[in-house]
Amino acid sequence: MSPALEAGSYWRKADELREAGQAFFNTMAQGYWMFTRYDEVREIYQHPEIFSSESITPWEPEPVYRFVPTQIDPPEHSKYRQLLSRWFAPAAVNEAGPAAEAICRRLVAQIAPSGGCDFVAEFAMRFPTEVFLTVIGLPASDADLFVPWVEDFFRGFGGDLAQQEAMARALDGMRQYWVDALDERRDEPVPREGDLASHLLHATLDGEPIGDALILDILTVLVLAGLDTTRAELGYLFRHLATNPDDRRRLIAEPELISSAVEETLRFYTIIFGDGRKVARDIEFHGCPLRKGDMVYGLVSGANRDPRVYDRADEFVLGRTANNHLGFAAGPHRCLGAHLARRVMKIAVEEWLKVIPDFRVATDAPLLERGGGSMMTLLTLPLAWEVTS
Repeated sequence: MSPALEAGSYWRKADELREAGQAFFNTMAQGYWMFTRYDEVREIYQHPEIFSSESITPWEPEPVYRFVPTQIDPPEHSKYRQLLSRWFAPAAVNEAGPAAEAICRRLVAQIAPSGGCDFVAEFAMRFPTEVFLTVIGLPASDADLFVPWVEDFFRGFGGDLAQQEAMARALDGMRQYWVDALDERRDEPVPREGDLASHLLHATLDGEPIGDALILDILTVLVLAGLDTTRAELGYLFRHLATNPDDRRRLIAEPELISSAVEETLRFYTIIFGDGRKVARDIEFHGCPLRKGDMVYGLVSGANRDPRVYDRADEFVLGRTANNHLGFAAGPHRCLGAHLARRVMKIAVEEWLKVIPDFRVATDAPLLERGGGSMMTLLTLPLAWEVTS
């Protein structure tokens, strides 16, 4: 699929695939099975003993590099998750709430007087990055570094040579940042309070120090997994509010529905096109003969709009009560940062609508979304509003 298409193209393709059939064999690369509907995709997520995360890219069954802990299977996976869970558990997210609200208010106050902005560049990239850095014990101002690094990294997927070179430089920059951070903390006798990098330096895995190489992998994966995703969901959520004024006005009148709007965004505007897994043993799965070593691909974006599971599946429904979506995956690899992402999105809507209750998309030109790799995200979102004295 093209890395940049008109916004909504990827969901339309996913809908077509899902309604055309339950499963397909894609002949790309070595070939892999694609499962398009909710029940099958959820089952793939929930059975890592059959569907291994050793490879999550269906056309790359033997990856050169494995992301940690993303591509570690249970029971080893739980050891890594326990190292990190303190920073992303509900209690930690609640504790970070006031700081996140303050960051959001500052950014909105900076933007509001202008009467318009590129929401993606000026808010969606910046806000979750500053909150994430604060949560893991780093200066929010270091978002000046991480925002361009993350953007350059993901633009490299499916990009031209220059974009791929920028991607490599971004990855080098992030890793050097963490090398310097670890060196700064290395000789400290006790871990810094609330500082994830310091905590990992003092932590052990199976009774042994973790080691710098593994710590670098963990920290880099956390950044890449957590920042571009939340930025993407914020873009689609605010595009929806800009183009659906009735929903926007309802959230202003009934702010208790904001959490519902967040969940419906995660379902209806799922940013994960699909997710790959490697088959761990021979099995027949919903009529498809799978062999050990085969790759499968769960079409998450199709599953989350499956009319066999959701009433009015092809509509954004505020107040939807049954919304067991797969926006954060499922099973042992369910997104570690789900609580933080939800809180960031909720705060963004709350604080933005207090200051800018009425806004619109400021262009008639089609918006474009990036679809390289496995995620979709808007490239830009120009918004406009009236400024009152």
